Amino acid sequence: MLQDYSLAHNYVEGVVRTEITTEQETGLGASRKVYFNETDYNNETIVDWREGEGFTMRLHIDDKPLAPFTEASFGYHLTELNASSTRVTMTMSYQMPWGWFGEKLNHWVIEAEMQKAIPKVAAGFKHFYETGKPATDADRQRLLDAVVIAD
Repeated sequence: MLQDYSLAHNYVEGVVRTEITTEQETGLGASRKVYFNETDYNNETIVDWREGEGFTMRLHIDDKPLAPFTEASFGYHLTELNASSTRVTMTMSYQMPWGWFGEKLNHWVIEAEMQKAIPKVAAGFKHFYETGKPATDADRQRLLDAVVIAD
């Protein structure tokens, strides 16, 4: 199911629609827009694809890096634990501009926002891929205890 690149709106909080923007619908080079309302979106393009293991997406808006970053990516990595369990590791990587000020902005604002957002993505992901039903805010909140945060 993870190969279906059009499903993010079913588990990412705030995403209302997902649109594939390339002829290739999955795998290396596939790209999508994730919409937060009818007009505001981010682009996500697969830059690393490992069949059965996961992928990494470059986050951007059209041809520009996702603000405020100079580059940003998000990765999903799957590890089979046993016949009925899989660990999903989600990794947000980014570079801040502006030198010292960018480092402080990251420390004061960005890190805290990521620490709130990524567990919700993971909880929504767990709900959706285990039930096949879109995650609600209540589903994400209920499953937050199943999410482990590591640096």
